[in-house]
Amino acid sequence: MTSVNKFVFLILEKHLIWALLALLCLAGLAVPGFLSARNILNVMWAAAPLGCMVLGLFFVLLTANVDLSLESTFALAPALAVVFFFQGMGLDSYPIVAVLCTLLFGAIAGLVNGLFSVKLRVSSFLVSLGTMLLMRGIVVYLIPEGVYYLPEGYVYLGSAKLFGILPVAVLVWIAIFVLAWLMIDRHRLGKDILALGNNEHAAFVAGVNIERTKIVCFVIAGFLASLGGLLEVGRLESVVADMGQGDIMMVFAGTILGGTALTGGKGNVGGVFAAVLVISIIENLMNLHGVPPSIRQVVFGGVLLVAIYLASLQERLRHARLES
Repeated sequence: MTSVNKFVFLILEKHLIWALLALLCLAGLAVPGFLSARNILNVMWAAAPLGCMVLGLFFVLLTANVDLSLESTFALAPALAVVFFFQGMGLDSYPIVAVLCTLLFGAIAGLVNGLFSVKLRVSSFLVSLGTMLLMRGIVVYLIPEGVYYLPEGYVYLGSAKLFGILPVAVLVWIAIFVLAWLMIDRHRLGKDILALGNNEHAAFVAGVNIERTKIVCFVIAGFLASLGGLLEVGRLESVVADMGQGDIMMVFAGTILGGTALTGGKGNVGGVFAAVLVISIIENLMNLHGVPPSIRQVVFGGVLLVAIYLASLQERLRHARLES
């Protein structure tokens, strides 16, 4: 194999998502205003809420489980906080309490999914499908028409800009990805998660607490989904019943495009980060071109199919390298 072939093989196997991101940026050169600092920041600002959900699903998929309810947790956690603390208790002067409880509600939702799936030994797909429908129904019941004019402190993370330029949401998004990278690559928990996903029996023999590790991943996913919802509420400066509805397909596309295996044990935080940017750039390019919503759904359906194919291609390349 020549050096050129080895380089191409390496890109296809390990760095395909970064190559795709570079190609999209090159394509954006033909679109006026795409590479402006303002537009790039807007792309990342819009990507932050989705990126939180994608990272949450990433943790669950590493254990060979799935959580379909993230899109509902995304809406339910802020909806509960807003209804209870602002409309019910009138604590508008203490928005930090609502912010912390939003994150707590998300973690509890993840804990419920984890306990039902792990302790009762029920398929995580079926459990999270049920909780997705249940939580969305609660959101529609609580805020059928949405809630607007929220306290400034509650929407700060999603709406504020440092020096009037850099969205705080972007910094939050980058920070959680850095923390996730440190956890997966440097912390014992990350090693346990990867070991569990690769071979559950071998991980158990090695001393990994299988049930606790799986439940922790569900809790992390719920927490991150609620954080994403908090960022989206700040960006929209409102909570609406359909917030995040249907986004789970894009969340799956982001994780798969990023190189995360549905069978567990394989994936990296950097790839997931790049995949979220790819999805957001595609949406931004369609906005700049004025593509109608109906066509956008077709495009994103194509993105999901491409993600599935690329995941399959990378798996075949890994097998080919191991056999050679």
